[in-house]
Amino acid sequence: MKTRLRKSIGKTLPASLKARMSVVVFLLVLGAVALLALATLAVAERDMRGVTSQQQYASLASAAVFIDEELATKRDVLRVMADSLAAQDVHDQAGLQRFLSAQTVLGKEFFTAGLVGLDGSVLASLGPVKPRAGATVKDRPYFTQTLERKRSVVSEPLQGSISGMPIVVVTQPVFDARGQVRLVLAASVNLRQPDFLGRLDALKPGPGGHLYIMTEQGIVIEHPDKSLIMRHIGALCPPSVPTRSAMQGFQGAMAGKTSHGDDALFAYHRIASTGWILASVYPTRDAFAPLRAIRSKILLAALVLAALAGLAGWRVVLRLLRPLERLRSQVHQIRRHRLGIEALQIERRDEIGDLSRDFYTLVAERELAETQTRDSERRLKLLTDHVPVVIVYIDREHRYQFINATFEKWFGISAKEGMMRSISEVLGEAAYQLREQYLRRAFAGEEVEYEFTVDDGAPERAGNGRAFQTSYVPDVDERGVVIGVYGLIHEITKVKAVQSALRFAAGTDTLTGIANRRRFDEHLAQTMARAQAADASMALAYLDIDRFKAINDSLGHQAGDEVLKEFAQRLLRSVRASDLVARLAGDEFVIVFEGVRSAAEVRQIGAKIVDAIRVPFALDSGPLSVTTSIGIAIYHEGELTPEQLLNLADQALYQAKGQGRDGVALMDGSV
Repeated sequence: MKTRLRKSIGKTLPASLKARMSVVVFLLVLGAVALLALATLAVAERDMRGVTSQQQYASLASAAVFIDEELATKRDVLRVMADSLAAQDVHDQAGLQRFLSAQTVLGKEFFTAGLVGLDGSVLASLGPVKPRAGATVKDRPYFTQTLERKRSVVSEPLQGSISGMPIVVVTQPVFDARGQVRLVLAASVNLRQPDFLGRLDALKPGPGGHLYIMTEQGIVIEHPDKSLIMRHIGALCPPSVPTRSAMQGFQGAMAGKTSHGDDALFAYHRIASTGWILASVYPTRDAFAPLRAIRSKILLAALVLAALAGLAGWRVVLRLLRPLERLRSQVHQIRRHRLGIEALQIERRDEIGDLSRDFYTLVAERELAETQTRDSERRLKLLTDHVPVVIVYIDREHRYQFINATFEKWFGISAKEGMMRSISEVLGEAAYQLREQYLRRAFAGEEVEYEFTVDDGAPERAGNGRAFQTSYVPDVDERGVVIGVYGLIHEITKVKAVQSALRFAAGTDTLTGIANRRRFDEHLAQTMARAQAADASMALAYLDIDRFKAINDSLGHQAGDEVLKEFAQRLLRSVRASDLVARLAGDEFVIVFEGVRSAAEVRQIGAKIVDAIRVPFALDSGPLSVTTSIGIAIYHEGELTPEQLLNLADQALYQAKGQGRDGVALMDGSV
């Protein structure tokens, strides 16, 4: 994330250092001025919020006093009329109606007015709505409270039983000469009339703000939205947190959110005469509109100031960076070999001089290092090109990144032809398939060795070719990631030839030149395993020279050796190329027959050998008649071991000798 941010900033800023510094100066001044302006505005807004809240509550308290005075005025009007009525001593209903109709001030102050008897019946009325006959208010709380308290009462908001309108009733008892209540003068205020309490609109906190009145239970008495009158304050949506606090007894100012989620300043005050709650709501967007209007002007001024500071900074930077520009030009000329490093301003005693001296030292050290590197590379190339080993470096895409001269000598491909090309392109797809599995192991972090053979067409190596051994060593970086593989290829053709010769010598009888006991043991075990896996038959012949001891005793050991060598050659000529003829010891020989079809075939081969041996041997001392006895064990299936099969063939040999020698005896080893 930080890297992407730095790259984004690098692309946004100009390439020139002078321009970058000018932009930085501009941005710093702009940021400083903007932050100062915003901080000042924030402090001003905080202070203004406190002052506005105090003013809002003070204004609300004045409005509450005003409402108390309005209600007191209405009560005074009723008290004066009640005193006048008591003085005139009017008792009949017609007289009461005439008295009431004569009070023109009632029509100005109230919606309706009426005189109520002690039984709650309406005796006289005044107003746009006339009571129906027999109308009574005896169950109205304001009526019973007036009788009980014998003083004026202001009712809770109610639905008028006569007018059907939402009203508040103000009462005044009318006393007789003895001080007893004889009538109740009641007048109603229509809550749907605009601003029933007078000049409330003039007391609202400001544009967008409003006042309203509600009871402690949240019933709206006065509101700019007349549809809310006589309804609960939470009828349309849940009341705000400040409103709920006011209903629970809070008086004062606070900030909060309206029911619609808008920020606003709230103030609440109780009307002393009724206990009603006078509320003020002032949206902050209206309260702080002038302050926020100034914000854009301040930010514009900050932008202009920053631009002027950036211009001045650019000129100062341009002057201060002239030595650095001169140094840049000198470095550029040195890089193009148009100047030497002695042209640098190493005599200066300021930061430019320090930089020039450091650069001078750096260039001198770099030139020395480059010279040493070139010498080292030349020596390394001389070494790698003359060692009798192929040295390569392979990258993660399996391409050659380095090839020494020995590679060209051995494979006929120059470094120019092979560099930066894939193995399959250089050596062919087949060669790449041979190496791919080992390369994958090496790139997984494993050191790998393997051998391969290349057929070079030389007659002396027909069918064998040149043998090589390859070692792969992973090149691991500091993060532990394999970034390449070093390859070392040694030619091991001569070593392989020596190993083959040693293996052959180790498995060959020195006298006869045929296989010895060691090679026979290995071959027999392998042949039996192949026969069992292929569900095929094989046979083992055990034979010796009849009366060989007599030949040795009569003719001597030299003649005996000649007989053994000729005997071995006749056996080789009598069997198939796939059969193995071996000498165990003395005159004991064995033959391993692989892939036989039947016992008759084996017996026929044994008879052929007996016939071949009967032909007289031509020795230095003259012709010699020699015979052989053969015991053959046939193996097809079963749990026989090679030793057990050899013992079985030995038993067959003794059986052949018991039958008079110069013959063949068979035994089946699969039963």
